[in-house]
Amino acid sequence: MVQSGCVSTGRVAAGTLLFVLSSAITGGAVAAPACKAPESIASFSVPIPGFAKVFKTEKLIRIVAFGSSSTSGAGASAADKTYPARLQAGLNARFKGRAFEVVNRGRSGEFASHMLARLERDVLAMKPALVIWQTGVNDALRKVDPEAFRRTVETGLAQMNALGIDVILLDQQYFPGSVKVAGYGKYLDLIRDIGAAHGVPVFKRYELMAHLVESAQFTVDELLAPDRFHLNDTSYDCLGDVLAGAISASLPQ
Repeated sequence: MVQSGCVSTGRVAAGTLLFVLSSAITGGAVAAPACKAPESIASFSVPIPGFAKVFKTEKLIRIVAFGSSSTSGAGASAADKTYPARLQAGLNARFKGRAFEVVNRGRSGEFASHMLARLERDVLAMKPALVIWQTGVNDALRKVDPEAFRRTVETGLAQMNALGIDVILLDQQYFPGSVKVAGYGKYLDLIRDIGAAHGVPVFKRYELMAHLVESAQFTVDELLAPDRFHLNDTSYDCLGDVLAGAISASLPQ
């Protein structure tokens, strides 16, 4: 029986966290290439206090992964290879005696406004302790007005905050054509501005993926599906586990 996933092995150099993709095989272990992420990417600058409180008092902890195709899993070979599935596996491996449930509420092609329209039904009704909201890429590609996008996201954050639900914003993916998309970088800045204005942590997916390529850990083709836009099993696995590490670091140990 083969089990695969990213396992955090701790600090290997100043300011760097090491995440190792490994396959445990009967009679030994075979390690795949390491996934190294700077601490500025693999940690949050603001806390998630409500989620930490639930972690201390509850055995079953529900997280909703909310977003578009990167959440639903476009480019993944199977449902258990998506980032929400890998996040669930990573959290459950780190914390014995707790059961983390990561519910996938991704829908391909959606703008933030589409997600807001189904927020109550698909997210709030689940009564999660934490929501990871992946958004911005389709709005940027389709040139949605940035201020309209900001208002939409802030409205969603206010609805979740009113119910005591913590939120992590997950920004856009890195892909070669992103540098040619007018406004793509502005949207990255906008998501971080929204996070800073509302005390909401932002997971820098774009920076993570760009770092993996620029540091020669992976090639673009090793991180992206054949369309060179969506993620694949490797990048979903890495994203899920680095995110699990960042969330774990925010919880009482």
